[in-house]
Amino acid sequence: MTINPHLKDADCSNCTVRSRALFGAINKDKVRITQKYRDKHCYFSAGDILHREKSKINYAFTLYSGCLILYNHLENGTRQILRVSLPGDFVGFSRNNEGDLPYSIQAVTDSRICLFFDDNISKIINENSDIAKRLIDLQINDSVLCQQRLLNLGQKTATEGLAYLIMELYSRIRVQSPDDFNQVTGEIFFPLNQADMADSLGITKVHINRIIVIFKEQGLISCGHKKLKVINEQKLSEIGSFDISLIKEPFRHFS
Repeated sequence: MTINPHLKDADCSNCTVRSRALFGAINKDKVRITQKYRDKHCYFSAGDILHREKSKINYAFTLYSGCLILYNHLENGTRQILRVSLPGDFVGFSRNNEGDLPYSIQAVTDSRICLFFDDNISKIINENSDIAKRLIDLQINDSVLCQQRLLNLGQKTATEGLAYLIMELYSRIRVQSPDDFNQVTGEIFFPLNQADMADSLGITKVHINRIIVIFKEQGLISCGHKKLKVINEQKLSEIGSFDISLIKEPFRHFS
């Protein structure tokens, strides 16, 4: 990938996602010191491809704002969405044994990232044990969520899988992207369209539409263009076997 030339300054001490990001382990009075490790602050437009699967990569990044999808193109021409990244997520660190990133990354909305080249990531880990622990915690939490998403593909019905997907994103957006959550109406900006949801669950867009209609009729959700409100969180969580503590308490492994 060629880094987008649109660069913006950002002050880590005023970062709105720092509490959940890599530098969340650092006291505020030390953040300006850790800012020296960040190599670039970059802007991407909706639809931009940040990285193509099975290509070499020598950096990782924190998503500062916006929404990304991580996905693979399958041999039959379809797409499998593996993960939706939201502000605070650390992306690009886990690679295969050849140093390739095994998935593509695309911006769903206009997005900004804080980029760290590998040399600086090594320095961060070697010079600050708290950041090393936070990096492990981030990877563990991603792994736990990934395991739950795998259940959506293999063991849950389409209805259960969509219930889980909606509740996971609804909960994560409230926490990680509060500007996209309306405190008055309970609506969120929901970044995925029906085709994206279908590609996340490995089913058809028509099937997704049918389930959404049922959820509406049952009074579980209301939704329009890129807007969604979960009316009955408890019931939808029960349908999808969704555990809200995975979102509310993501960094409890080393506490």
